[in-house]
Amino acid sequence: MGIAIGAVAAAAGALAGRKVIRFYRDLRFDTAEDERIVVETDDGWQLTLDRYAARGSAKPYPVVAGHGFAGSHLIWDLTPQTSLARFLADAGFDFYAVDLRGRGDSTPVGGSGADAQWSFDDIVQHDLPTAVAAACARSGSDEAFWVGLEMSGQALYAAAISETTGQLRGGITCGSPAITPPSAKVPGVTAPPRSRRDGRIPFRAGARAAGPLLALTRSRQLESSFRPANTDPIVPARYLYNGVPDESTVLADQFADWVAHGTMHSLDATTVWSDRLDEVTLPLLVMAGARDLQRPADAVRATFEQLGSADKTYIEAGTAAGFSVDHGHDDLVAGRASRAEIFPRISAWLDDHS
Repeated sequence: MGIAIGAVAAAAGALAGRKVIRFYRDLRFDTAEDERIVVETDDGWQLTLDRYAARGSAKPYPVVAGHGFAGSHLIWDLTPQTSLARFLADAGFDFYAVDLRGRGDSTPVGGSGADAQWSFDDIVQHDLPTAVAAACARSGSDEAFWVGLEMSGQALYAAAISETTGQLRGGITCGSPAITPPSAKVPGVTAPPRSRRDGRIPFRAGARAAGPLLALTRSRQLESSFRPANTDPIVPARYLYNGVPDESTVLADQFADWVAHGTMHSLDATTVWSDRLDEVTLPLLVMAGARDLQRPADAVRATFEQLGSADKTYIEAGTAAGFSVDHGHDDLVAGRASRAEIFPRISAWLDDHS
């Protein structure tokens, strides 16, 4: 009996080992973009946009999607089942996933950007309008929609107030409150970074080293980003391994200052966007995850109520509203239930506003 039990244990260990090896092999993957576009901002940075061309009869307005703090464009296409990019392209929308400055190939023109800094203001003043203009030019449209996850949704509000793009037809924000409470769990912002190096918060190395194992073991340490209850392990594993960059200390400190003072303002504090939300008049769909620990739903709802748009819709994705699960932060747009519960609502709103 002892020999049999030992043999079973050895076989189980070998099987587990093969499973882990296959899992780690799957961390490298191919996204399904049709082309990559490189454009230059007016302050000398290049931005990359991955275009997913509309399938079938194309809708008249493209969709540009921006990521969150310490994130990248990969959030939109981690697997075929959790890809908003592929879903909207199949629905007839030209979809552009942008890497904002400081990640991937979005670097200063002619340089590596190793010593460059950037702030939220740079995204509002330069990156967002450049990305929208590039998508409109490539798709042959005079207007576009913006889909913003967290930081990119906040940038949409600020851009509308600051009038930095006239080509926005409307937008969708996902987990994007103007004011984030101190109780929220935002790595590097409400939870101070453990280290700084050469003007960066070094997220990348830790995410690559520990992220896949935390995902595979469905660790609750990922609860504030990808809820295990709504996520297949390969999704956060791929994102943490491939999609998390080091982030600018200037940007991280700007966000921390917002949290500490309960505001959302420009780097020099001359523009307080959170006091001017009533000036946002674009059509908006504002979405929140009922279990978003980074950007709590109550904070998103408070922002929604202050927005000046006469055409605005709020959706809180949770069981209380009839959803199958309480969605979290990143799993709101890349979770197991996103394709059935989130993507169709986004597509329907875009259709209604096209």
